[in-house]
Amino acid sequence: MHIPDGILSAPILAGFGAASCLGVIYSARKAEETTQAHRIPLLGVLGAFVFAAQMVNFPVGPGASGHLLGGALLAATIGPWAASITMTAILLVQALVFQDGGVLALAANVFNMAILGVWAAWLPFKTLSQAGHPRTGLFIGSLLSVFLSAILALGQVSISSGVMSQGLWIFCLGLFTITGAIEGAVTLAAWQAIERLEGNTPTAAVTGPNRYWILGISIAVMLTGVFFASSSPDVLEYFQQQTGIAGNGTSFAALMPDYEWGKFDGEWMRKSAAGIAGLIFVYGLSLLLSKLIPRGQQQ
Repeated sequence: MHIPDGILSAPILAGFGAASCLGVIYSARKAEETTQAHRIPLLGVLGAFVFAAQMVNFPVGPGASGHLLGGALLAATIGPWAASITMTAILLVQALVFQDGGVLALAANVFNMAILGVWAAWLPFKTLSQAGHPRTGLFIGSLLSVFLSAILALGQVSISSGVMSQGLWIFCLGLFTITGAIEGAVTLAAWQAIERLEGNTPTAAVTGPNRYWILGISIAVMLTGVFFASSSPDVLEYFQQQTGIAGNGTSFAALMPDYEWGKFDGEWMRKSAAGIAGLIFVYGLSLLLSKLIPRGQQQ
């Protein structure tokens, strides 16, 4: 669901650029005030897990694939404000290191997935959790996170290009609904596993060994996903192909474009090495962000 450069119009780039900057700055301030101390160690490991999960494309329809977004899992585990910052870090690494999403379009992608996607997941989860149905809330929130982010991304691309194909829109939204349902099931399973690791108590902390388990699972997901991942374009790319909308990529010289480290032989080795490097980048950046939370919050 990463929009490349060369597609969005100047007004959309400017408008969502301003909205994303304000949203990220405000989220950073609120994260300092609201992130629970025992959740802070999760920023790095969950950032790495979500990055790994996004590398795994699975078929959702003829000629199209989907992948997890992860905003719902982050929101339910570390809160919406910290989730928005962690998602922003992931999108930043993806754009600058792997050319996944445009550099100029980064702000639009941040708004779609790190702001709208996170809050579309958090509000149902929070509301239904208070009513005693957190699992139902998380599943619905995960589905809405994907669906609403998709509507906005498709709208941005369609308005900018002038291409509004009603039948293709309906078909793509159906594929995004399937993706959202899969995201809901995976998110629910991952969230329950994390809660068990924490002991499911308000003051329990994720210990070092448990964090290593999550990192290990992240690496396993990435390595397995690289081997079995669908080669079909994701639904947004499928929409672009079917309508003849072409992005021009980016002039930024990314280190590992298309998630491949060119120094290795063999596609699996190139992608696996790039994936591990990405995990390290995301983990380090997320860990750095966790250090920005005031010490008073961490005690």
